[in-house]
Amino acid sequence: MKNNPDRHVVVGEILRPHGVRGEIVVRSFADSPSVFQNGRALRLTPPQNRPGNCVTRTVTARRSHAGNLLVTLSGIDDRDAVETLRGFVLSIPEGDLPPPPPGEYYRRQLIGCRVLAPDTPHPVLGVLDDILDMPGQEVWRIIHESGKEILLPANPHTIASIDLETATIIATPPPGLVEVYIPGAAAPDPARGE
Repeated sequence: MKNNPDRHVVVGEILRPHGVRGEIVVRSFADSPSVFQNGRALRLTPPQNRPGNCVTRTVTARRSHAGNLLVTLSGIDDRDAVETLRGFVLSIPEGDLPPPPPGEYYRRQLIGCRVLAPDTPHPVLGVLDDILDMPGQEVWRIIHESGKEILLPANPHTIASIDLETATIIATPPPGLVEVYIPGAAAPDPARGE
């Protein structure tokens, strides 16, 4: 899957001002703080429930303070200016993303992939619709062809392989998991002679 330079990827969210000189406390969604390097152009998009237009600003400074990422952006010079941007999301062009390390993937690459479980009585689980951050682990939300959701814990025991070329994920769900979500998908029980 190739990067699309016209598509933007969310890398953070503006939380609040820090001080009176326009520093911004940012919740970063990026693995690396280099996404917020000096000179980086960021698109600021208002939350869905607020009117406003997207604007582009350039990172002029970045630092950490008390476990928070603080960023200064061009044209935002005081606390009041930052207050108007609370909740705005920060994004960069998809083409600016570095390639992920081998064996790792961006979430956006996985959304929309078919999820198969070929060694089970229900070989087609559905399409990966969302990735949820739950306490302790990621949970993948898969939409079955029936329209019902399947929540699959995503870990090395349940994800056997990912093939982005074919947009296919091979899963090994725990016994009985799919049956919880899809009535009638029960596997035969050898103990009952099935």
